[in-house]
Amino acid sequence: MPVLYTIGLLVLFLTLVIAEIIVPSGGLLSLFAVAAAITAVLIAFTVSLNFGLAVVLSLLVLTPILLSIILRFWPQTSVGKEILNRRGDQSETPIPVATAPDGTRLSELVGRYGVAASDLLPAGRVVVDEHKVDAVSTGMPIDKGAPIKVVRVQAGKLQVRSATSEESQPGPQLEANNGSAPPNKPNSAKTLDEVNLDDLEI
Repeated sequence: MPVLYTIGLLVLFLTLVIAEIIVPSGGLLSLFAVAAAITAVLIAFTVSLNFGLAVVLSLLVLTPILLSIILRFWPQTSVGKEILNRRGDQSETPIPVATAPDGTRLSELVGRYGVAASDLLPAGRVVVDEHKVDAVSTGMPIDKGAPIKVVRVQAGKLQVRSATSEESQPGPQLEANNGSAPPNKPNSAKTLDEVNLDDLEI
C-alpha cells in the first residue's frame, strides 16, 4: 500500500504542476504540488531507503524534463496566448496615421511651404495649405510669420525648417492670360510697301 500511495502522490504532483502552468492559480496549485511531492518522498522512505532515494532521483530528473516540454507548448495554448498578448485572432495593431485636424494626412504636406503661426522654440504651430498643425523646427528657432518648408513627419508632428526668400516666393509666370501667348506690341514702323509715296511731299 505505501508504494501505491507514493505512486499516486507522484502522479498528483505532476498533475498539479501541469495545472499550475496551464491554469495559473497564483501559486496555490504549486503549494499543493510541493506538499504532494514531499509526502510521496516521506512515504517512500518508510518502505525502504533505496525506494526513497529512487523517488527523489525520479523527481529531480523528471520534473525539469516535464517543465521544459510544457513550457514549449504553453505559448500555443489559449491561456498562454492571452498572457503573452498573442491571440490568434488578433493581428498587429496598425500604427495610427498622423493627420491634420480636418483629416488630411500630414505626409501629404511634406515638401509644401507655409508660414509659422507661432514661434517655434522648437515646437509650435504652422499653417501649410490652410492647415494649422503642430510642428517642430529641425534647426534654429523660427519666428512667428516666417516662411517655412515641411521636411518630414515624425512622432505625429511636422518637421519644418526655415524657407529661403527664393523658396517662399511664387514661381514666375511664364505665360499670361491662361497660357496664351502675350499679345505682340504694336509695331509703328511701316514697310515700304505700306507707305503711299504720293502722300510724301518732297
